[in-house]
Amino acid sequence: MSNNSSKILKIKSDKSELHLVNKFLSEIFVEHNLSQKIYNKVFLCISEAVINSIVHGNCNNNKNFVLIEIYCLTNTLHINIQDEGDGFNLYKVRDPVRAENVKKEAGRGIHIIKTLSDNMEYNDKGNRVHFKIRF
Repeated sequence: MSNNSSKILKIKSDKSELHLVNKFLSEIFVEHNLSQKIYNKVFLCISEAVINSIVHGNCNNNKNFVLIEIYCLTNTLHINIQDEGDGFNLYKVRDPVRAENVKKEAGRGIHIIKTLSDNMEYNDKGNRVHFKIRF
């Protein structure tokens, strides 16, 4: 499958909008005949990034938006998630696998995306993440 046209979804910064993300991703999987074997991995990465954008990037301000862009290239999904926030410094995020952080309930989203995706990077400002997942 090779198609470099992107699909874009813009949602309000509200966790209740996650059902729209699920529907959007499902439609992409059908359109590109992607295996359901990777659906949960892709949705988990996207939902973690979207929740981070809502909570940390846009500070739960539902007047702000989160933009989700997905495009498919041969054997790879490329995902961009961007919020309207001020961004952050990736290097100041605590490591959730260090002993002092293991029992903390928050702070695992970036680690999950890094672990499950094939590549993850942020823009310089820190308000846009790009990751890719091969299939």
